[in-house]
Formats: sequence, structure tokens, C-alpha cells
Amino acid sequence: MSEPWPVGRAVFDASFSDRVRVLLRTRPVADAADNATRQAWSDQGYDVVALSLTAIDTVIARQGFDHEVTYDEAITGLASLAANTNPTRPHDEHRAVAGYVVDALLNRREREAPFSYSVSAFTREQDGSVRHRRTAVEFRLLTEHEDHGRGVNVLRASTDAINALVGGLEFDVEDEQSAIELMLTRQLQRGAFGQAEKAAERSRLLSVRYADELRTILADTSRDIRTVFNQWAEQVPAQLDRNRVHLEERLAGESRLLDHVRGALDAPDVEPDVAAAAARIAGLLEECRQRHTELHGRLVTARTTFLDEQTRQSFRPVGGLRNPDINDGVFLPLLTMPTKGAIEPAETFSILLAGTQPPKIVRFADLVDDLLAPRREAAPEEPLEPDEELGDPDPPAVPPEVLAAAAAVVDGVELPARLSDLLLAAREASLPAGVDRRHVERLVVLAVLWNYAPETTQDVSTAVDAAAYVLGPTAAVDADGVRITMPGWSGDDLIVAQDEDALARWAERHSAATPRDREAS
Repeated sequence: MSEPWPVGRAVFDASFSDRVRVLLRTRPVADAADNATRQAWSDQGYDVVALSLTAIDTVIARQGFDHEVTYDEAITGLASLAANTNPTRPHDEHRAVAGYVVDALLNRREREAPFSYSVSAFTREQDGSVRHRRTAVEFRLLTEHEDHGRGVNVLRASTDAINALVGGLEFDVEDEQSAIELMLTRQLQRGAFGQAEKAAERSRLLSVRYADELRTILADTSRDIRTVFNQWAEQVPAQLDRNRVHLEERLAGESRLLDHVRGALDAPDVEPDVAAAAARIAGLLEECRQRHTELHGRLVTARTTFLDEQTRQSFRPVGGLRNPDINDGVFLPLLTMPTKGAIEPAETFSILLAGTQPPKIVRFADLVDDLLAPRREAAPEEPLEPDEELGDPDPPAVPPEVLAAAAAVVDGVELPARLSDLLLAAREASLPAGVDRRHVERLVVLAVLWNYAPETTQDVSTAVDAAAYVLGPTAAVDADGVRITMPGWSGDDLIVAQDEDALARWAERHSAATPRDREAS
């Protein structure tokens, strides 16, 4: 007599790996909740799992309509929920939590690549031995798509995300919808409006997935009919007939259910809770009927879409694959064109050649000062003064040895650094003989201040050259409110970086620090 197997028999069923895949759909949400413990707001009580499912439901609610959810709209909605969770925290933190949740569902950490996990499959051989193999499972939850009509990127939930929210296995949508409609009818007949509302919500989610399956086929047909030609030859015609019959049944059933729900709303002795639940059920059923009506219209024209795309793509000229002759085919014809006609291709070529140029961020304080400055009046032309006799040039405002000493002090400090660090280095530096340490400190401060807030001087080029010589030609300076504590100086302890990118990275590293931490840094 053989010993009983120590594990359940279900692990050897063919459907077991499908059940594992279903559980994996929630893995990214669980990982996001786990990684949230390493965020600056981790101890503020935000429910990342609830916010993640809310984000998916928000996207599904408007998926397929004219105004689908954009990234910013999803952030705003989740931020409002985060504000209700912890209203005492700042608004920026609420948006940071919302952005973290949406980015996790988009997998922006991996450049929006599919989530990839490895699962195990076990089979039992005839001799009783167990065979193990590993397979990779890839899926997405939320994806970004361009809405050409609105000119913005919108979010869409994948089939895996919808199934994760529904909480079911892989199933036939038509059978599931028919079963839910029957269940919903029985629940309404016995007055179980609370359970009926859950069934209506499930039916709405299935309607979204049902429409998404047809949209995928038509989109692939419009993109490249060769990829779905075999499906159109074998499966799609019968599927379209089945879909049409199914939609007609669903529309008739939803009309009956709506009449039943509205009858419950019109009853004179209806309770407030029942009336509210019935109103919500009516709204869900009305949305399902709207989706099914729109889908039925697309089904009617689906075969026409296939024929039109077949005609268009079959007679479309094949694009050339040869490389153009840059000299004779591009540059020489461009040089012989009129100026007005050559501007557009020349600008396009230069932009593509130079690559993306991020715009320089304008400082709000500088913009306000420029807008409030009085209008400059043109100075009257004065007669030219006679050339003076050439003489010895004026001595430089800053001695070269002081300029070199200040530059050496800055070179010895690893940037980004604060002004106080530069002043401390100037006080501790070994200076050449005859160089006044106070002059070096003053020059370092003036170079930093001029780079932070340039002032109108009589000799702007001299100030620019001096600041660039001391700090570097691409230096960037900013303030974060920390006060300087060096004896002999007062004001902001400015931040000095070698360029704008280094300054931005420094700000990101210190953005989560408390004011006490920033002062300590």
C-alpha cells in the first residue's frame, strides 16, 4: 500500500499554474506596499494597497469613453484620498504618495516594462516521480497611451489589472456576464439590493474587459492586418456573430433589470437605504447598457473595418529601405531652395541633430523683478568724444594672485557644497605669500552672490569672467533657507554646484530631510 502524498493533488492539475498567475497579478501592489516602508512618509499611515486598487478602478471607470483618465487626473484623485487619510500633512506629501502609487502600477521604476515573475509548475509522472519546471509570467497593470483627439497621454488598465480588481480566474466573459445577470435578477427579486450592487459592479468590470477584447482585435487589424489575418479567416467571423447575439441578449436583460430597479425606486414605502442602493445599481446598469450599445455599433462595422483595412494596406506602397545620398540628395537641393522653403527642413534637421533641449527654468523672483522694472527710455545720442591718448591700462579690480587663490580654494572643495564650507576652506587654506586671506574670502562670497543674483554693474563682462574663473563656467547657486553660521558673515548659506544637473540631484537627495538635518548638513 503506497503512502499518501504529503501535498494536495491540486498542485499537479493543469489549472494550478493559472491560479498562481492570478495571485501574481497582485504581486506589484504588494511590492509597492512593501517598498513604501522606505519612503519618507512611510510612518504616516497611508494605505498603498487601497490607493492602488482605487487607481485601477478610477482608470477603468472612464476607460473606453471620450475622456479617459490622464496621469495628472489620477494623481489629483489619489491625493485627495491621501489628504483624507492624514489631513494634517502637507499637500506636497499627498501628491508624492499618489505619484508613488501610480508610478508603481505603471512600473516606471523599470521604464514601464512589463512586470516579470517566475512561477513553478509541477507534474507527476506515471512512476510517481514529480517533475518541476519554471516559466516566466509577464503582465502589465496600467499603461499609458496617446489620445490623438485630445493631444494628451491617458491611462488604461490591462486585462490583468481588471481581473485583479474583479478577483477571478481566467474565464469566458460571455458566460460570466450571463451568470451574473441571472444572479442579479434573483437578488433583485428577493430584495437583496446590497448583494445586487456588488453583482452590478462586477458586470460593469466585465463589460470593460469585453469591449477591450474587441478593441484589441480591431486595433491590430488597423495596425497590420497580417498579424491577425489567420484569426479573421478562422475565428473572428464566428466570434463576431457570437458577440452580436450576446450583446443583444445583454441589452434586453439590462433593460428588464433597469425596469425592475426603477420600479423599486418608485415604490411609495421604499426605505432610504434600499433607494440609495437601487439608484447606484441603476447607474451601473445604465453604464453597462451604454457600453454595450457602443460596442454593438462597433460590431456592426467590424467586417467593414477589415475589408477597408485590407484594401488600404494591400495597395499601400512599400516604404523604401535605401539610405539617401546626404550630399547630392539632401544638402545640395536644400542649398538651392529659396530661403522661405529651406527654413522649415533646416530647422527640423538641426533640432533632430541637437537632440532634446530641456527648457531652462525661469526663477519666479527674477521674472517678477523684470516685470516690475520701469520701462527703459532710450538715451539721447551724444556726440562722440574724441579718442583719448592711449595710456597705461587701469589696474585690475581684483589682483590676479587673489583671483588664483580663490579659484584654488574652490577647486579643493568637492561640489555641491555650501558657502560656509567654501569659507572654512579659505580660512584653513595655505595661501601664497602676500595674499590677504580676507580678500580671498570676500572674493569667494562675491562670486557666489553674483552667480546667485547678478546685479547690473558698470563692467558686467569683468564680473562674469571673475565669477566663472572662481566657481567654473557652468556653476549653479541656489538657496534653501538655511542660515550661515560662520563668524563674520550672515544671511543664507547658499548651495554651490558645478552645474544645474548636480544642483538638481543635490536637491532630490535633501528634499526628504528635516530642517534640522539640512542645517546639520
